[in-house]
Amino acid sequence: MAKSKLLKSKKTGMIIFVKSWVMKTNNIKETKTQKRINWALPDQSISLDEFRTSIKEAEKGPFITLDEFDQRFEEWKRKKGL
Repeated sequence: MAKSKLLKSKKTGMIIFVKSWVMKTNNIKETKTQKRINWALPDQSISLDEFRTSIKEAEKGPFITLDEFDQRFEEWKRKKGL
């Protein structure tokens, strides 16, 4: 079960998205909290392991073909009246 919430940093005033996972194992609750890092901000830093893990996760997909992208884009333009 996933629970998510937004937290505001007291020091910087930035809003951070936090997702918590609650897993039940033999009636024992274990929680794992993962912070979502905005890599576009210059003051954000991550470890090399976090970077590699994120890249491997992104490489898993999902991916679409160029033709499928063009079809979705044209459909989006028609819906928007462009």
